[in-house]
This record gives sequence, structure tokens and C-alpha cells, in this order.
Amino acid sequence: MSSNCVLITGASGYIGNHVLNLLIEKKYEIHAISRIKKKDNIENHLFWHQIDLLKSNQIGKLINTVKPKYLIHLAWKVGSGLNHESLENDYWLSTSKELITSFYKYGGQRVLVSGTCAEYDWSYNYLTENETPLKPLNSYGEIKKKLYNYLSDYCTSKNYSFIWVRIFFSFGPDQNKNSLVPFVIKKLINNQVVNTTEAQQKFDYLYVEDVASALVLSLESGHIGAVNIASGKATKLKRIILQLANYLNKNELIKFGAVPYAKKTPMHLIGNNEILINKIGWKPKFTIEEGLLKTIKYYKKEFS
Repeated sequence: MSSNCVLITGASGYIGNHVLNLLIEKKYEIHAISRIKKKDNIENHLFWHQIDLLKSNQIGKLINTVKPKYLIHLAWKVGSGLNHESLENDYWLSTSKELITSFYKYGGQRVLVSGTCAEYDWSYNYLTENETPLKPLNSYGEIKKKLYNYLSDYCTSKNYSFIWVRIFFSFGPDQNKNSLVPFVIKKLINNQVVNTTEAQQKFDYLYVEDVASALVLSLESGHIGAVNIASGKATKLKRIILQLANYLNKNELIKFGAVPYAKKTPMHLIGNNEILINKIGWKPKFTIEEGLLKTIKYYKKEFS
């Protein structure tokens, strides 16, 4: 086992790709799982393994061969927006359990698993680890809560090291195109009207590169348990939409109030990030404005 060997799932995904770049910068030996064949980057100690986690029985064999010290489990199929409904959630739960138990079975030392702010009871505005009740409104949050409970009980009973990262709202390059920021950017670039709600919701947003840095620092920390990956601040959706329109000079295309709020839409969600700041030692690198400009630059190439 290499002293800095890490196995990562979801490495080619939206957040995973940015985590991968940081691991390369930090010179980890990286073994990444992908459903499609990818070419190794030996110079950067990056090795790809073509495995469909939901269908394969090769998980244990791979872990026994690689013997990673760390596991970063990000892979999961979710919907866009706040609903996050997917028929595959139950499959991901059983697959994740198998992945985690195999990792520890073959000598793994520390696991990081991505959770979600959707685990929390959204009737609370300010969400704090180990204090705010877990009461999900969608199947994604419910399954993630079940996996968190399993991981916590399993690791506590065996004295294993783990960290569960509850990711709040993020944006950036390569995000699901139906998510707020890429959806608005694409519409505006194509000179299409953006019909939206009054957009008075206030959510806790982070640029994806800041999310990735928080995840890597969380893995490297000694913290055990759950941690919010959050800015600790609420940003009004109207502000984000107007900034995108201003940057692209397309203000006239925004139609606030053209559609009603979705049923059970929360109006204010913010994550307490004291553990992330004080115990993990993280701090953001980008403001919302800087992140939006970087995202626009990316999608101008993507959508043009």
C-alpha cells in the first residue's frame, strides 16, 4: 500500500473532476473508477479502472489489488434541482455498502463519502451537523441518510476513520445543464427568454473548485463524522440570475415571476460551516462573482 494511494469513484463527474485535479497537484497515487474506458496518465500517477459499480462484482478484487489507503466515494446518479429523484438510489445504497466494507477489509484506513444538505430537515433555516434533525424530503436525501447511518455505525463499532461531507449548493463548469447556473447561461447565450420564479430563495452556494478543496482537506484531516461543505452565507437566487444577465448583457431576457415556486420549495437554507473552517482548516478561494465569471467563460465555449 502506497502512503498516499487513493481510490476515487465519480472522478469524471462534475465535482469529482475538480477533486481529481487537486489530487494530481498534491501528487497522490490515484486509482479512479469509470464506466467508460479512459487512458492512464502515468506521469501524474493517475490510473483508470473501467468498472460499472452498479453491475460489477469486481470491487473487492480491485481493492485487494490496489490496496488504497484512502477512499473517496463521490459516484451517484442524481436529478437536477431540489428533487433529486432517481430509481437507482436503492442500488447505490447497496453498492456503496459493498465498496466501503471491501475497502476496510483489505486494509483501507480512511473513507470520505459525499452526502448532501438534502439529508436535513429543511423546515430549519440554519443547518448544523449533529444538531439539526435529519428529515429528508426526497429519495436522494433519504438514501444518503441511510448510508450515513450505516457508515457511522459500522466505523464506530470497528474504530475506523471516516468523514461524511454534506455538500450544499454548488455551481461551476461541467455541471448538470438543467441546474440553475448553466441553465440560465445557456438560455442567455442563445438569446432565449429565461422564465423564472420571483427567485427570492436564499441558498448556500459555493463555486465547485472551493467545494473540491474542502473535500480534499476533509479527507486529509483527522475529523471523524459529518461536516458541512458550505459557505456559511445565503445568496439570493435573484442575485445570481441578475449577475449572469449583467455579465452577458441580457437583462431584458429575464422574466421574474413567470412561473410559480415548486411545491415545498424551501426559501432559506444555509449551512453552519464552523467545523469546516475551524477543524478542517478550509477557507474559500473564490467569491460568488468570481465563480460566476469563470463559469460563464467555460460555458461560452461549451454552448457556442
